[in-house]
Amino acid sequence: MMPLWLKRDYKAVGLALTSCAGGLILMRLVVYFAALPSDTYGQELGGNALFALCSQLIFFLAIPFCIYKFYGKRTVKQTLEFSSVGKFKPYFLLAIPLGVGVFFMTIGVSSMWTGLLKLTGYTVANSVDNMPDKFVFGFFVVDVLLTAILPALCEEFAMRGGLLTTAQNSFKRWGCIILCGIVFGLFHQNIRQVFYTALFGALAAYLTLRTKSLYPAMLMHFTNNFCSVFIDYADHYNWAVGGGFYRMIGGMPVWALMLVFLAVAAFCAAMVVLMMYIRDKQVLNKKTEELKNCAFDATNKRVVMFGEFDPEKVRELEMEREVYGADYTVTRYKPSLRDVAVFIALGVVTLLTTIFTYVWGFFY
Repeated sequence: MMPLWLKRDYKAVGLALTSCAGGLILMRLVVYFAALPSDTYGQELGGNALFALCSQLIFFLAIPFCIYKFYGKRTVKQTLEFSSVGKFKPYFLLAIPLGVGVFFMTIGVSSMWTGLLKLTGYTVANSVDNMPDKFVFGFFVVDVLLTAILPALCEEFAMRGGLLTTAQNSFKRWGCIILCGIVFGLFHQNIRQVFYTALFGALAAYLTLRTKSLYPAMLMHFTNNFCSVFIDYADHYNWAVGGGFYRMIGGMPVWALMLVFLAVAAFCAAMVVLMMYIRDKQVLNKKTEELKNCAFDATNKRVVMFGEFDPEKVRELEMEREVYGADYTVTRYKPSLRDVAVFIALGVVTLLTTIFTYVWGFFY
């Protein structure tokens, strides 16, 4: 029988995701029917700010936080722990160069996905470059805030926070990764974004699961989105760094692009491997230090920790097998249809809205 606290967590996460999906749809309707002026870049940025500030801060951060705290009956500290917001570790900074690599990977994957969509008859709307002739630093700062900072904080809290923590009670690691990838892709509700965001979401989920922290995913997300903003400005204003980037890759032969893509993929893999190596080494060092103060039960072949037994400490040190025995296994809970009904409904809604953007291109 599923514990009551776990049933409550499933409902809480369902409500939080409803806030995310419903909030996006609501804000797109508001912005669309409000018909805000967009003759200048400042006006266009104002409309984007209305959409981003409300959708991100309210529907992706504030409402989910309140649901996890009050409905989940948690303190602020427990709510942050539930959402994997813990201590920052220096090796998390490796997520920054990883984010740069992911940006280039995203361009390649997005281009291939868009090409496949075009083969099916999908028409890609031409974006209008409305930036002013002269660079305005304030516009750049606002763009970074709306495009890089807010999504990195709010989307990671909603998509790789409580959802991932709860999913671990029912799925193994790769099941959680696939689930979070699909959810992140569908929740963008945009046919052009659904594929590469699903892959991005899966990688972010992997980092969060392995490091037990949101910070690497946040840093990778911020860097990826910041690079997108920076390159757009650099390309438009022909900066020394980044200027002409899209023209350069547009003029490269396919074989050269493939080589670059593979090289960047190898770099990203190397960054992930390095992060996990440092992480595993630190965990091993903590275990070794803790074992110095432990005894060994030869009969049951397990470690005995002195003092008051603390299951939370065992989990934090990742010493479950050492303390509970080599045959220790995690008990998975199978949720009822009632527990996952909201998730199924949200999956259908976000899938339909994604298909809607493919057929009519509405809101984009």
